[in-house]
Amino acid sequence: MTGGGSGGHIIPNLAVAEELKLQDPSVELIYLGSRNILDAQLVQPYAIPFYGIFAGKLRRYFSWQNFIDPIFVLIGFIQSLFIIIRFWPDVIFSKGGYVSLPVVLAAFILRRPIILHESDSVMGLANRIASKLAIKICVSFPNLAENNEKFILTGNPIRKNILNGNPDIGYKITKFHPQKPTVLVWGGSLGAQKINEMIERDFSKLKSHFQIIHITGAGKGINIPAACPDRGRQNPSYCSFEYLDEELKHIYAITDFVIGRAGANSIYELTLIQKPNILIPLQNADQQNNAAYFESIGASLVLREENLYDLLLALWENPNKQEMMKEALKSIAKPEAASEIASLILKTNRRPH
Repeated sequence: MTGGGSGGHIIPNLAVAEELKLQDPSVELIYLGSRNILDAQLVQPYAIPFYGIFAGKLRRYFSWQNFIDPIFVLIGFIQSLFIIIRFWPDVIFSKGGYVSLPVVLAAFILRRPIILHESDSVMGLANRIASKLAIKICVSFPNLAENNEKFILTGNPIRKNILNGNPDIGYKITKFHPQKPTVLVWGGSLGAQKINEMIERDFSKLKSHFQIIHITGAGKGINIPAACPDRGRQNPSYCSFEYLDEELKHIYAITDFVIGRAGANSIYELTLIQKPNILIPLQNADQQNNAAYFESIGASLVLREENLYDLLLALWENPNKQEMMKEALKSIAKPEAASEIASLILKTNRRPH
């Protein structure tokens, strides 16, 4: 398995890993990720051998790092060659991202079958290159699967444990009250400073109607005098964390509304938990197109020029709109995505060792 650099590439891989182990307990897994410490930390609890390799980002804008990143790609390619030769895997499953490219190139040179997954509605650059070398490409959005037998619409693999949250634990963690609506705000695994600043700006109005659970990202806290519960509690309507993993399912269980980015992993989690939501996509093609698709089918609202507080208040005051959003989210949910991808991996024709 390969993919990394953010939780959006790693967490779906781990969902597939869980299903592989369920379907075939004898399966052996290794994980090639980036040297970013987040990659290793996310994989560690799953007891999958992890190898951090060098990789260069594929930037489409000028940066002095563009001159040295090809060297990192070459080093990562050589590392991947040695790791693949050592373990000789039957299949390479790539979740995309810049770290996956040297792995896929090495796998192709060594004639190992490659299966890709693309989460977004527009294929990323690394996956566009790798797609020419893969035998199958699993996708989350239907537009990518049209008229191409190589592409399979599976949906985005999501860890099913997000559905197993306990509201009692969620309220214990936050010390919130069931009588007041709860809003979960987050900017993906790395946080989003722009969203954090919006919450800080509008908090005096938000707290009159809502309880806010805020996942800020590491080192991206804001100046609201409150925190959850290890850092003291000065505001009963606000609770912040830098990152949540195992506790997230309990937070989902008490959440009424979600505000966040439009990364594929985050929005496909919304299809499972079916929470009314407001998306604030990054100004890139991936998130803009993801958000546009969810908005077009009525599954999300997208913040543009509106005030965040006004848009959220209007949604809260419109129960019919909330129910329509839940139904739209349910209509595109693919809870068996990880299972389907795992089955495809296990059924892949294995080439001679």
